Amino acid sequence: MNQREAFYIHQIQDDFLPYWLQFVDKEHGGILNCINNNGDQRFSDFKFTWSQGRWLWVLSRVYRLAKQGVLDKVDPRALEPLMEGTFRFLADKAVYGPEDICCYLLTREGEKVVDKATNRYDASIYADCFALIGTAQYAKMTSNAQAADLAHRLYRSITKRVENGNYLTEPYPVPDGYQVHSIPMILINTVQEYMDMCRAFGLDVTEPEAYVRSKVRFILDVLYDGTGLIREHISDDASYVRLLNRHITPGHTLEDAWFWLEFLQEYGGLEEDLPRICQIVQRTFLLGWDESYGGLLRFVDREGGKPQGTRIGTPYEDLIVDTWDMKLWWPHSEMLYVFTYLYHLTGDEEFEQMYQKSAQYVFSTFPNQALGEWIQIRQRDGSPQDKLVALPVKDPFHILRNFIKIVELFEKEGT
Repeated sequence: MNQREAFYIHQIQDDFLPYWLQFVDKEHGGILNCINNNGDQRFSDFKFTWSQGRWLWVLSRVYRLAKQGVLDKVDPRALEPLMEGTFRFLADKAVYGPEDICCYLLTREGEKVVDKATNRYDASIYADCFALIGTAQYAKMTSNAQAADLAHRLYRSITKRVENGNYLTEPYPVPDGYQVHSIPMILINTVQEYMDMCRAFGLDVTEPEAYVRSKVRFILDVLYDGTGLIREHISDDASYVRLLNRHITPGHTLEDAWFWLEFLQEYGGLEEDLPRICQIVQRTFLLGWDESYGGLLRFVDREGGKPQGTRIGTPYEDLIVDTWDMKLWWPHSEMLYVFTYLYHLTGDEEFEQMYQKSAQYVFSTFPNQALGEWIQIRQRDGSPQDKLVALPVKDPFHILRNFIKIVELFEKEGT
């Protein structure tokens, strides 16, 4: 075991997992993660399906590493009722109706809450995707046939609604006339998780493999701008006058990059696309890195710096303008994995240098040593900022997922 793997094993089992286990809802299942940014106060008992699915994924992957003896301080048997409770909450409370749709927000007990902005329960297709990600991982880890059945139903429901255009993306609706990066992006990861489950059950994945490949191609061939950047929004107007058309989200691109890499490595096509992916990662990191304070800016203009361009009056544009220079936890954890992964794939020292540069900033900026987690939302200069940036939650997903994946990468390669 090398020093980096040992570091992330320590982070998972000594800091992050003990922190999050404090917030498990042993009575009703799932996790209570409406927590302030500092991480020391829970302010609500509401449950976002988005977070419950993510938590189930984390539990299931930690469970596997614990059973393998990699996380030697974690008792896998102690995780089994937590996984079961989270799955039961999703299956019995979050998923509803003959179309197997996921409710966006529920009470602690599992009563569905109507979204005020849309007057609907199903306010975001992302909730469905994360419910599938968690359910598929749980089914794979435990061979639970009921969970596998729910995963099949969620897969059919999600893909049908996406292809019909019958879905919402609150709190930031897709603007009329636009296609966005985030939908094909999440489908790549979601459906690959589903495929991995299917293969564990000995099922054919020809159809979902073709579906994921079509999303990879849309991003790498259509959203790719020809210069090394992935556009977050595209419209029939091919000019770069509008803010939506000009802005880049570096963290999204770097996260999606490892989605492409994992899929293409597992299902074929990596050799052909690897040079373009390397170019995208390198250009995006260079464009998004804040030379003044360090770290990755949340949004940047395609030419660098503060996003520019005319506005059409959408909530997402308000988000871009208001938060473009913030430093958020999730892009910084994504960098740690994607750079490690690319260095393992290519041996290119530039990716190791990117990792070192990122890690130095990350671990001197985000950790809350007293609690064993991160203060997840920071101002440009790195100081904590108590500000809502998406859902009103502290999320257990991105950091733990990337730490887990780094450990799994080293375990797989035996280094």
